[in-house]
Amino acid sequence: MSLNLNKEDISILNSEIFNTVYETLDNGKSIYGIDYVDGQSITGLWYTSNRVRGDNFLKRRDAFLWILERLLREGRIKLHKNGIFFDSSIEDQIKAFRQAWPETDNPYPDHPDADFYLWFYDPECPAGIAWRKDDGSYEIAD
Repeated sequence: MSLNLNKEDISILNSEIFNTVYETLDNGKSIYGIDYVDGQSITGLWYTSNRVRGDNFLKRRDAFLWILERLLREGRIKLHKNGIFFDSSIEDQIKAFRQAWPETDNPYPDHPDADFYLWFYDPECPAGIAWRKDDGSYEIAD
């Protein structure tokens, strides 16, 4: 998959989302950037993708897909549609998002003030996310 991300973008994503400790709890547990969206709906990941610099919709899409793929590979999330978990390969799951992704940041031309976040709740969006809980089960977040 060809990404509109360069090495600096990926470095920023790794650093700000996955590698930087933002706080340490009293029990000694470190809290990383991704922990702030743990348990949130898929729109939380979209919000997190704004870490890449610039106002480029395709770059932000690719940052979102990069984060999504990393979380899938780490087993931190699963994708589902209407509560049914996907069993296809991670590559195919990411491909489904890429193919369904709107071409512009306004997928609703009849509603120019509509926020892109709405697309994640549209039937055209391929999936929602479920986060892995401490007991190993997954809880649907949408």
